[in-house]
Amino acid sequence: MQKKEPMESNQSTERRLSNTVKPDGMGLEEWQVALRQQQAQREHFAISEVGEQFSPGEYTVRNPRSRSQYKVIYRGAYSPWNYCSCPDFRTSGLGTCKHVEGVKLWLQAEGKEVYRREPDYTSVYIDYHGGRSIRIRIGEAHRRELTALAQEYFDHASVLRPEAYASFDTFIEKARGIDPSLRCYPDALELVISERERLQRAALVENVYMDETLDALLTTKLYPYQKEGVRFAVKAGKAIIADEMGLGKTVQAICCAEIYLRQKMAESVLIVCPTSLKYQWKREIERFAGAKSLIIEGYASKRMELYNAAVPYKIVSYQSLANDIKSLNRLSTDLLIMDEVQRLKNWNTQLAQAVRRIDSHYSVLLSGTPLENKLDELVSIVQLADPYCLSPLYRFRYDHIITDPSSGKAIGYKNLNDIRERLKDTLIRRTKQSVRLQLPKRTDQFLLIPMTPGQSSRHEELRTAVARLVSKWQRTHSLSEEERRRLLLMLGQMRMLADSTFVIDQNLENRHDTKVAELMNILDDALNGGTAKIVIFSEWERMARLVAMELDARGIRYEYLHGSVPAQKRSELIDRFTNESDCRIFLSTDAGSTGLNLQSASILINLDLPWNPAILEQRIGRIYRIGQEMPIQVMNLVSKDSIEESMIDRLRFKRSMFEGALDGGDDTIFLSDDRFRGFMESLSPALCKGEGESPKEEEEEVLPFTPPLEGTGEAAIGAFLTSLRDILQSPEKTKQLADAITQILNKL
Repeated sequence: MQKKEPMESNQSTERRLSNTVKPDGMGLEEWQVALRQQQAQREHFAISEVGEQFSPGEYTVRNPRSRSQYKVIYRGAYSPWNYCSCPDFRTSGLGTCKHVEGVKLWLQAEGKEVYRREPDYTSVYIDYHGGRSIRIRIGEAHRRELTALAQEYFDHASVLRPEAYASFDTFIEKARGIDPSLRCYPDALELVISERERLQRAALVENVYMDETLDALLTTKLYPYQKEGVRFAVKAGKAIIADEMGLGKTVQAICCAEIYLRQKMAESVLIVCPTSLKYQWKREIERFAGAKSLIIEGYASKRMELYNAAVPYKIVSYQSLANDIKSLNRLSTDLLIMDEVQRLKNWNTQLAQAVRRIDSHYSVLLSGTPLENKLDELVSIVQLADPYCLSPLYRFRYDHIITDPSSGKAIGYKNLNDIRERLKDTLIRRTKQSVRLQLPKRTDQFLLIPMTPGQSSRHEELRTAVARLVSKWQRTHSLSEEERRRLLLMLGQMRMLADSTFVIDQNLENRHDTKVAELMNILDDALNGGTAKIVIFSEWERMARLVAMELDARGIRYEYLHGSVPAQKRSELIDRFTNESDCRIFLSTDAGSTGLNLQSASILINLDLPWNPAILEQRIGRIYRIGQEMPIQVMNLVSKDSIEESMIDRLRFKRSMFEGALDGGDDTIFLSDDRFRGFMESLSPALCKGEGESPKEEEEEVLPFTPPLEGTGEAAIGAFLTSLRDILQSPEKTKQLADAITQILNKL
């Protein structure tokens, strides 16, 4: 009779373990295992045995909360034969997960015996410890014959030899001739097929799609670096093209699609992009490939029909896709192209979760800014192409993020050059400088604009109030719900005041600002002194509206893009601005900061600084891109002695982190106190957007509510308190809010 599983004390989980700070005296992997044991104790899994007659030691684990279900094989604590079909087991390299630990606890609670004996049958499986390797475990049945056969295909460690992938089906046929009960698990078979297909694709791009063949695919000739990007993506099968903005990622993706379609490797291509880019994708597919494309839009019932239309290219916005996934549960396509994929940097958003329910054989992910704020974001994006490339996340953080031992917060980054090495087969990135395109000269200026006394006094009142809250946090490490609400309101209002008091109160009769007048002086010089076209950006729709009022009053023609402009109308705005000589100004909120081609302009004016340098480069990339022949002038209007002026160093640091990880910059970067002095340098841009002020694009939620930053009237306060009440009724949302605010304040 088999012995029962020994009861374990789990001393490491008797106290609540931190998810961010490793306890002293505990190893990295020991800590991670203990965290999964802790999770298993808190979850309420529904666990059942598959049946000892057919699969002894195999269990089904269901999570009622997430409605997910996984297969678990449990042979005892720390057994090398334990297995779970969940992503964490496959990528962590720990040999366990919360589901395995849950089965262990369930067996102990039920007093059930653990099936420890190795089965008689032979199995081919994936060993997920320290990466992935295909191994063979030879059972008792026909051991001598199978051992002799396996020596031809597997090495002394029972790992499948690289040269044996091509003849793996021959091995399986021979092995099953010896023992019909031999099992080859699906994930092992998928890995074999994936590797064989990769070798076939490599041969295809090297022997068939040479320069002349690629030139014949499209109506335009590709630059050499673009041909390299196409070959890289097709060879990888699932790849990220992360070229700097303006280097033509769209045409590379279309060329990849044409290869897959013409080689009969794909019949359907699904393009997921921001709403503002749907019609631009359609236009460029027709222009470069001469192919039919279909935009999936309209009512939900109409969209359901369009997914099944007999058209090779289908285009859908991220927001529509997220809504449709709720009804469809999953989507399938041969080739998935996702544009501006940095929108999925936050793993926990509904949008990111929806995209992960698209089944595709191939994928091409596009982003000029795959790394915006934190290194963790890069992992989230890379996992869409290759879940194993930068995994496990805990090891990635340990190897590359320097943390404060007491708080666990990031204070610097290290070994950034190693990240590029790990990404070499998954992500390709080229900068304008590296490809040596003959782009014109670019000049960047920061123009410090004094605030009016009315702006300064209100800004200083807010600064003083925020400083008091920060001081209290530093003393007590605690803020009440009301204090947290006030902090969020005031930080956002400070940024708005740096533009104009109108952005907060919409009071034209008592309006205070100087940026609009300074902008008009710049425009007078530019419009009267030549033929240059000008693009003007602001984060706030109300600030852009002020500029529109001034232009109307002066009778100056312009085009105005904001979040409320329908997607199909945006291309008309661009065409008029590009083709009509008397239309020299393009005014836009950040709804137009991605994907638009505005290279007919040579001057770009930022009325305010985005918190994220990637957003700033996205704006500039609208005019500084392939096809630009004129020298470029970028003007950034910054209110002096304001929260904006404090952002400049923050922008420079984030740019250094990006360059270190992807563009060959500094290998180690520290977040020194000097660089982050003051509360502003810890502000997250998502906490500073007033309700209704951000473009009506698909925004990723950082907090479980949106604070009404536009004012403090009774209606705004009432709406906020209603939102806050809903949050406090949900323990999960309350924790999200507390964690988010704590993270901000910890950085101060």
